[in-house]
Amino acid sequence: MAGRIIRSVKEDMHPCVRLTALYTIKQFSKNLKPEFQDQYRDQVLPALTKAMDDFNYPRVQVQAYSALFEFTSNCTPSILNPYLKEIVTKLLKELREEKHMIKGETLKVLSAVAYSSQDQFAEYYSIVMPYLKVIMMTAKKELDHNLLANSVDCITMVWMAVGKEKIRDDTDMVVKMLISLQRSELEANDPMRCQLLQAWARLGKCLGKEFKPYMSVSIPRLLRSAKIGSYVLIPENPDNVDESDGSIRALILGERKIWIKTKVLEEKVAACKGLYLLADELKEGLSVWIEEVAQTLVPFLNFQLNEEIRRVAASAMPVLLKSSKEAKQKGNLELSDESPFEKLCSDVLPALVKALSKESLPEIAAIILDSLEECMKMSGPVLDEDQTDLFLKKIMNVLNSRSKVGDIDVIKQTLQEEQKVYDKAVDCLATFIRIQKSSFSPFLGKLLPCIQLMWEKDKIAKERRTGLRIFCDVAKQFPEEAFRQYNICLLFLFEACKDENPEVLEVAVQAIGIFAEFGGSAFKSLLKGAFYALKAVIDHPKALQIEYVMAHDAAVSALGKFLQFHREKLNAAQFLKTWLRHLPLENNLNEAKVAHHQLCSLVEVSDVELLGPKKKNLHKIVTVYAEILWAGKKLATEETVSQMIKQLELYRRRSILSTWRSFMLSMENHLRRKLESKLSS
Repeated sequence: MAGRIIRSVKEDMHPCVRLTALYTIKQFSKNLKPEFQDQYRDQVLPALTKAMDDFNYPRVQVQAYSALFEFTSNCTPSILNPYLKEIVTKLLKELREEKHMIKGETLKVLSAVAYSSQDQFAEYYSIVMPYLKVIMMTAKKELDHNLLANSVDCITMVWMAVGKEKIRDDTDMVVKMLISLQRSELEANDPMRCQLLQAWARLGKCLGKEFKPYMSVSIPRLLRSAKIGSYVLIPENPDNVDESDGSIRALILGERKIWIKTKVLEEKVAACKGLYLLADELKEGLSVWIEEVAQTLVPFLNFQLNEEIRRVAASAMPVLLKSSKEAKQKGNLELSDESPFEKLCSDVLPALVKALSKESLPEIAAIILDSLEECMKMSGPVLDEDQTDLFLKKIMNVLNSRSKVGDIDVIKQTLQEEQKVYDKAVDCLATFIRIQKSSFSPFLGKLLPCIQLMWEKDKIAKERRTGLRIFCDVAKQFPEEAFRQYNICLLFLFEACKDENPEVLEVAVQAIGIFAEFGGSAFKSLLKGAFYALKAVIDHPKALQIEYVMAHDAAVSALGKFLQFHREKLNAAQFLKTWLRHLPLENNLNEAKVAHHQLCSLVEVSDVELLGPKKKNLHKIVTVYAEILWAGKKLATEETVSQMIKQLELYRRRSILSTWRSFMLSMENHLRRKLESKLSS
């Protein structure tokens, strides 16, 4: 179908047919990105560049430019590069013409081409920029603010592509133009109002720290536009409101109908985006403005009239906190009893929690959760009891609602978004438990029953695994409270070790390992059952297959914790023999480092039961060491590797030469060579 449509553009079809085909390409470029661009670039770009020359049919020509804009806006530099010279040449030719109708479209396409081609556009900068400056100055002189907005947009997009080194000679002229426009009275519907805000943001993104001289001009304007409040229209006669020109849009809020001034709201959105972009780029350089920017954006976390403003506000919170923290560390802020950073934390965290509790769109809820987690890591525990309770209620609602959609095979877009929210909620809760530890204990009674509900067999594997994971986080931080229910929990974990889902198995054995480490005397009575649960995972028929091997390694590592914390209750020699037989661990790298450090520590103290009668297990230990060393730094920390090499050197010096040689000859060639190399160096 796509091929037939593209041919309709290239061939001399009736103008109406070509218009329809160009419109379809435009929609494909917008809605099927980036797959459409990847698959059809060599057919679409030649067809569109040819249609750009259709001077006999201006409507076809304009539609070709519009389609090219959509197609190139979603291209990669590698897609555009073979056609870049031809497209730029054609666009410059059009800019020299006096066809006013096509000039605006030409500037839009040039903006998209420059931005999508990135640094490859640099070689065309010296050719393109003189034309753009002339158009900008002419449009200002003729008071053509539509063309002026398009020219400023194009210039700043080109600047974003080529970088600050290329634009130095042109910056002063354009900035003076922006300042001049800012001082003039621009009407509410003037396209330059939004473009001015975008231009400052892009200039800041381009110049980085060199943007500092322009902050006193740009940021107050962005703040003023962000705070603009006259965007709601209350008509005397609602039945006679004219929405035909797009300047007014109706919006239903509950049972009320209100009208929004679209251009005013667009200005507000552009200003919020600009503040976010500058904060992200300037970081601590924004120091004197951080507090005011935050005071402006924090209330917009609950801005119900526009989802884009909520999205930007949520994304900006960790950026502002980080900027404030860095400014404080570098001494850029005056300190009082409560530093600006600490005050910002106490404002931002509760606001994010409140926004999370009210947010209905999964996409924005995921952003809020992500930002909340990042802010928690920087702020420490700042939430009070009511805020903590509100946060937990929302998280539990997210986690418990997952079971309603979990058994659907074909996951549509909404379910994918809900899945993202679910995953973010789990990560955020884990961070929350760790950060709020000192004040979180009273809430465990509410959390643990919810976790146990997630363990039930009727839940999907992902939900069971999540419940286990959260319990592991709780057990690490609050062992006494978690182990108060150890009988119920451990019996469930033993049952979970029979699960056929390898991810459930992995988290279940990790949880048993945590019980072994933190459970103290309460764990000892269930050692036997715990051992057989781990053994079932270790001896699973598929234990060493790729999907089960992570669970296998976690179980072996957990077995090591039995030996480390409960040896007096075990037949240690038998346990050590079983444990050693499954070393080294080669797949679950975190568990591998823990287990191999433990092995090294036992060798260091010449553990009799590990070495065995007459040290008969030494050969196995040396082989394990060789395999760990051969793997490089993946399976052990630098400290552990260094300790292993020292132990091997000591053992070689103390060994009879013939015994050592027999050890070495019994190894596989690659292991022997690695060992010899390490010991000789």
